[in-house]
Amino acid sequence: MSVMNSKIVVVLSLSILLGAGWFPDAGAQVQSQSACQNATAPRTAIYFVNGVTTTLDEARLNGGKLELEFLSKLPTMAPTVQAMCHLFFLNINPTSGAVKDFLEAGQQRLGLTSTTFWQGLEGLGLATSGVITQVLQRPITNADQIDQATIVRHATAYREQIAPPSCRRVLIVPHSQGNLYSNASFDSVFSQVLPPPLGTLKIVGVATPADRVGGNGLYRTSSTDVLISGIRLVLPGTLPANTNWGISPLLLSPAYSGGHSFIGYLTAEPSRTQILTDMESSLLALAAVNPC
Repeated sequence: MSVMNSKIVVVLSLSILLGAGWFPDAGAQVQSQSACQNATAPRTAIYFVNGVTTTLDEARLNGGKLELEFLSKLPTMAPTVQAMCHLFFLNINPTSGAVKDFLEAGQQRLGLTSTTFWQGLEGLGLATSGVITQVLQRPITNADQIDQATIVRHATAYREQIAPPSCRRVLIVPHSQGNLYSNASFDSVFSQVLPPPLGTLKIVGVATPADRVGGNGLYRTSSTDVLISGIRLVLPGTLPANTNWGISPLLLSPAYSGGHSFIGYLTAEPSRTQILTDMESSLLALAAVNPC
C-alpha cells in the first residue's frame, strides 16, 4: 500500500451519513469547516491507527466512528478547538490474521518469545475469548517479526504532515496493538537528526496494552476489557484501567470482543465522553505549538 493510500479516508457510507463531501487531493473525510478557509487557522491531522485482527474495511469503519463522534462533540468543545481545521486520516496497521497479529503484539510489548507469552496467558487461565482460544489451539514455533516497515511508513506520514508546506499538528488515536505502533512511530519522529518542534505530535490511546503513551499522552482502557486485563495479569506494568463501559449490553455481544472493541469504546459511557475529552485537551495543547 502506498503512502497516499495509507492516508485513506474512512468508509464512504459513514461520510454520506455525515453529509460529507470529498476532497480529491487532500484525502480529508469531511468538508472543510469554516476555519479551513482562513489561512491562519491552526490545522491538525487526526490519524486513527487500528489494532489486531482488523481488516481494512473494519479500520475504515472504526475511523469513521471516530470522526462521527468527534464532529458531534465539536460544537461543545473549546472555541480554540472549534476554530481549528481538522483533517482525518487512517494509518493502517495491516492484519495478517489472529495468530500473527497477537504474536506480533506480544513481541512488541513484552520482549518475550511468542511461545512464552501465550503459554503464560494459558497458564493463568486467560484463554477465554474466542480469539485467544483460537491462537492457543494452533502450533506456535517461531516468533513473527515486528513490522518495521509499518513503523517507518507511519512515522514518515507524521513527519510530512508536520513539516512545510503542510505545517499541521498531528493527533494519533490508536486502538489496541495500534498503540504499540504509535509509540514506536512517535519515538522515530523525534529521534531523527532534525526533529520537529516538541508538542506538534500527540497520542490519545484507546485500549492500550502498553506500559506508556508516547510523549506522556492520554489514554483510556476499560476495566471491562477482557483482553487488556489478561495482558495486565501477565505484565503488571501495563497501564491501569481508567474508564469502563458502565452497564452496557455491548459487553454481552461477541461483536464487541469482550469489551475490547473500538466502536464499543466510542459508544458506551463514560468511555466515549472521556476519549473525546482527551482529544479536546490534546488539541488545545497542539494549538499552542507552531509546527513551522
